[in-house]
Amino acid sequence: MQTQAERFLEALQHRVYSSLGLTAEDCQRREWAGTQVVLPARLQQMAQALTPPEFERYRAALLEGLSKDEEAQRPTRFERPHQYSILRELKEAVEQAAQRLRLHLPVQPVIGTLPTQLLEPLMLPVPGTRDVVLVVDGTLLTYANLLAKAVAQTLPLADVERATARLADNGEWQSRIDPSGAGRGRFVELMLATLQGNPGGAPAHLPEPDWEQTAIELCDCMELFLVAREYARLIEGDHLEATPETRSAHGQSFDALVWTGEQELKADWMGLALMLAAADEQGTPTTWAFWAADLLVASFGIYDRAAWFVRNGTAGTPSDPYPTIHDQRRALLRRLMRQWGHGPEAVEFADALQPVLDVLEADLTAVLSAPCSSPVH
Repeated sequence: MQTQAERFLEALQHRVYSSLGLTAEDCQRREWAGTQVVLPARLQQMAQALTPPEFERYRAALLEGLSKDEEAQRPTRFERPHQYSILRELKEAVEQAAQRLRLHLPVQPVIGTLPTQLLEPLMLPVPGTRDVVLVVDGTLLTYANLLAKAVAQTLPLADVERATARLADNGEWQSRIDPSGAGRGRFVELMLATLQGNPGGAPAHLPEPDWEQTAIELCDCMELFLVAREYARLIEGDHLEATPETRSAHGQSFDALVWTGEQELKADWMGLALMLAAADEQGTPTTWAFWAADLLVASFGIYDRAAWFVRNGTAGTPSDPYPTIHDQRRALLRRLMRQWGHGPEAVEFADALQPVLDVLEADLTAVLSAPCSSPVH
């Protein structure tokens, strides 16, 4: 039996997907078709990387996981098994983190997907109730996944793991930031696709074993931070004061709560605390967890500057970087982080890795400012 919030979400999904000419069955088939492409390639990759006994264990665990995703209950007919399994795990991890921190959660939201074409979740009030629904565009999960893989491929991991806090004092390692350009190329592909309104349009690629675990940890923490910020609003009670505003997805209107600038910054603070607690439970070091949040927010700033650059059509590189709200968010997160145990070390780690982000943004700017190029339409 569906709850009222789940029925509300399914009705909204039905309206939006119908406007695109899609049924719930079409949504399921699309994920199935994608799996048929990715799964054989992944198995082939792991067959070469593992011994035969290791591969058989990996294969059995992978197929068992996919089967569990298919069988697990989902809130609506439009939720896709694998995609929803990610949201369900994020929801459970954040709720457990809130419990560990003894934070009162006044309502447990329903979480689901909706093609909003936004790089942020939306919180929707359920009419006639105190319940809310969190909707996430599935391409936001794709964005986090591809961003994590591009950055992990860019990092000189041996330098980072060996030096950590001493990176800032030794510029030699910067010459080993992605010398092949492969990671930088993936980042540019992702940002160009995002500028066109569809992060999922960036070419998909499998992670390589050398940097796969780093990509997984970064992606997990970025996704946790996205969901944790929405839970922070509930814990702070901001959802009770927020004003609904009419939004639209593919011609279908609905109400979503709108946040003040102060509420957004509060969400960062509490969301970071929840994410760090969840990451600690999963065994992710505080340094990497904080940098994942910093990386995500920094990428939004890079996107905003690139969008400004495209809109203004300025030739060459701007002499003064366009400031964004995300730069302020990063500064606030650093101030907060320094007040917590192991926080100063985490901030130092993030600051030391800033050259990686500078290299990525420089490559993107170079592509956007190249003469006679039209990467964005």
